[in-house]
Amino acid sequence: MIQDTGTQRFLLIGVGPHAKRTYIPHLRGLETEGRAKLVAAVDIQQNKHALTDYQRNVCPEVEFLFVPFFTLDMPKDTMLELKLLVARLRISCVIISTEPLAHRAYGLWALSQKLNIIMDKPVTTRRDTVSSFNEAYGIARDYEDLLQGYKDLQRQRTTCFLINSHRRYHPGFNCTLEMIKEIKQKTGCPVTNIVTTHCDGQWRLPTEIVEQQYHTYNAGYGKVSHSGYHFIDTLYQYIKAGMGDDKRPDMVEVVTSFIQPNGFHIQLNTNDYKHLFGDEKYAAVNKFSDEVLKERFQTFGEIDAAIQLTFYREGEAIALAQLNLQHNGFARRNWILPGADLYKGNGRVKHENHEIKSGPFQTVIIDSRQANDKHDRSKPSTSLLGSDNHFEVKVFRNCDMLVEEAPLRVYNVADLDRRYATQESGLFSENVKKGILEEAVEFLAGRKGVGQLRSNLTDHAVQAYIMSAIYVSHVRRRSGLNPVVPIELRYGSGELLFIEHCVHSGLCGVGIGSCGFADTCSDCF
Repeated sequence: MIQDTGTQRFLLIGVGPHAKRTYIPHLRGLETEGRAKLVAAVDIQQNKHALTDYQRNVCPEVEFLFVPFFTLDMPKDTMLELKLLVARLRISCVIISTEPLAHRAYGLWALSQKLNIIMDKPVTTRRDTVSSFNEAYGIARDYEDLLQGYKDLQRQRTTCFLINSHRRYHPGFNCTLEMIKEIKQKTGCPVTNIVTTHCDGQWRLPTEIVEQQYHTYNAGYGKVSHSGYHFIDTLYQYIKAGMGDDKRPDMVEVVTSFIQPNGFHIQLNTNDYKHLFGDEKYAAVNKFSDEVLKERFQTFGEIDAAIQLTFYREGEAIALAQLNLQHNGFARRNWILPGADLYKGNGRVKHENHEIKSGPFQTVIIDSRQANDKHDRSKPSTSLLGSDNHFEVKVFRNCDMLVEEAPLRVYNVADLDRRYATQESGLFSENVKKGILEEAVEFLAGRKGVGQLRSNLTDHAVQAYIMSAIYVSHVRRRSGLNPVVPIELRYGSGELLFIEHCVHSGLCGVGIGSCGFADTCSDCF
């Protein structure tokens, strides 16, 4: 019999690169404080050999369970195995860190077990979202399914369902939200314009695009479903911070342009790779002809995305936002075979920039740019431009109108550490990722209420619908239809009461329901 010591007991589902770098080390730290303990981990059977060695070397006290790979409905045998594991080990909270195609299945199962939940971003994604209206729209339906399951559970007990959008726990972004709110209070002006760009410098060769399963393109989704959700969420947090009851948007229009692998293969073609690496070396790693690549790439996910969002109130545009999500950009890779670590290795370099305007009163610029791809967490990092920990918040203000001293203030990592008392050694961004575990433990211990949670599922509705609309827009564009996708928003007492895509696919060629097969036509909703 396992005794209850007051330590929160965690189950980790998905022991991939992200979990190994963040969840497991941070949980071990919380264990030394007597606050939390990782007691079990689940992964797919294909990874059993590699993870058995990992378990032996890193976390021998953690029980591992290996289950079949699935993305839709959870097999009944797996459901029973997990149920028995949760009961036997008295699990308090489950962390879902799987392939995002499986998020919905694991999320619904965890809700059925009345568990507290931490789930990686995005909330969900679908296969073939770049080519199927049904699947693109299904991202919004998946969110609704999870939300309904969570609401049903809350009638029985109060639990958390945290989405790991970790910039919500980042001092630099919290500082920015405070400044947006301050301008709103002083002037009444909301956020009027946003330009957000994120590029992680991920360079994959054509054969790798076809075959790699980590942050894959071959399942019909890409950058938006990989790290893109972070920036959809962050962008909407900026908008929310400046909203008042009389200036809340009642509609968002979404328009998308993607670059997919076929476009990337025009940018860098076979002759270019031969020139860069040599004919013989490239021939040794390239498995596919240009003709085969072109055919296979047709339905592959997006490498880069440019997204325009227009926020309306009463038929008038009140805020414009541009979201640039890119894998293809400055990288440090100069080798022909991929490295073993595809998460933080293989030449990936992060560049991130946000510019947020509040009319004539304020512009906030967040800038984080690395020059190196090897981030050894045991080495101290500086906050200088190009270093591992470069992060700056530049604030331009109409100081004369606001009766303030200076028109420009600049905050770096050290300033943010002092402001929020968050100083820790190691990579700033990695320490931020501990925030969601801290919040979960505080909630489980009764020291934080559900209304105080920074990233609960209930606060991700608009973002999930925007992500869905991004893919719907692309499918419509590729089908020769109007790519503008409106999302209707309705509020009551300051809370979002209703959200809906205001467009059907149009792929059946007639208006919604007009084809006479509204109950069976896959294009009518």
